[in-house]
Amino acid sequence: MARPYRLVIWGPGDMGGRALRAALESPDFEVVGVKVFSPHKNGRDIGELVGLPPVGIAATTSKEAILALDADCVVHTPTTPSLVQGADADVLDLLESGKNVVSAASYHNPSMTNWLSASQTPLSVLRTVADMKVTGDAFGSRLRPALETLRFGMNVLDSAAARPLRPGLERLAGLVVDRAVPRRPLGSRLQAACLSGGVSLHGTGLHPGLMVEQLLLRLAGLLDEVTEVRFLEVGDLSAAPDGMWGGLASLGFGTPLSAVDSDHAIGLMQHFYFNDVLGNVAHALYGVGSEAVRVERHIYPVPARVTVRAGGTVIEPGSVGAIHMTYRGYIGDRLFMTNEECWHVGSGNAHLGPDHPRSLSGGHVITLDGSPGRIEMRNEMDDEAYSADWSAVTDISVRAMLSAVPQLCAAPPGVVMPDLKPRYRLENA
Repeated sequence: MARPYRLVIWGPGDMGGRALRAALESPDFEVVGVKVFSPHKNGRDIGELVGLPPVGIAATTSKEAILALDADCVVHTPTTPSLVQGADADVLDLLESGKNVVSAASYHNPSMTNWLSASQTPLSVLRTVADMKVTGDAFGSRLRPALETLRFGMNVLDSAAARPLRPGLERLAGLVVDRAVPRRPLGSRLQAACLSGGVSLHGTGLHPGLMVEQLLLRLAGLLDEVTEVRFLEVGDLSAAPDGMWGGLASLGFGTPLSAVDSDHAIGLMQHFYFNDVLGNVAHALYGVGSEAVRVERHIYPVPARVTVRAGGTVIEPGSVGAIHMTYRGYIGDRLFMTNEECWHVGSGNAHLGPDHPRSLSGGHVITLDGSPGRIEMRNEMDDEAYSADWSAVTDISVRAMLSAVPQLCAAPPGVVMPDLKPRYRLENA
């Protein structure tokens, strides 16, 4: 394709804004539209939205206007909570309108089902949502009283007296659940939308996307046999923007320890990501389909040791200062991968185990056990040089998405996954 790729940026928040700026400054792209969600951004010049000179294109809150554009690819950067608020319907419409979509928010392995998949029964979804713990305001102020009502209703539905009524209640719940918490489309539905529009869909970013699907799996190629892998990510979120997830309190930080466990909203939302990661590894290393993979999560809070003021959140000693999330993947009863996320706010609240990165600022540890031995790779921040600049993390995901655009536009219609096969080029020197 000789001309620049025509892009739409869907949701110019922190990550989308950086993607917009990078695309406007690159000769490889022409931004033809920007979908915004804040009324005060509607009608504003897209260049001015990111501190650049005007470019003559106005941002819009109109989904219909975006669907009508002639664009090659949509860079999809919605908020994580939007994944339970109907974001998938937007992606289906974008695909069926003939636009490729690359997303940092989801679609890293659409064949993996999760607690909100369309294959789950309505009552199963409602039970999970009823048990969900919510902190902060990421989902709006009305959710908590609604959850209390839902918990009461589910207790009644699960009582012995209501058991004979359950088949009818299941049908009734089906009419309600997809309006309140839309179930997420199966991979077959996303694939059909791609084929209908003649386009492709791809999910990428730092993690999921690069660290496991590209780096870890390439390292696995050095072993004759891989028996188990582990990926550990440690990060200091003290510089994360308040717009990420609606603030640190929505992630659980600064709240009582009792507010965060495996049913907290952060655990359920992150399940979308790491569920896909485990499915990708199971397929790449062991050749099994998504139906053979079982995922378990375990989340626990760690009390803060020092007071930290981060954005609009104050972390007091004794409140949640770090959160440890573990997602384990099984094939049958065999554990094949552990994905751990250990986030903290402020170096004084870092929760580091003996096998964690030796840095208060964060890093990664990749471990592969197998034959003829073990491979371990560490990435550790320099605590003295680290400036807690969250933009570095965001920029890596932005580059991953923009770098995928040419291949995505050239790919046959369908859901696109990373290709780990060796690629060669002629030496022209």
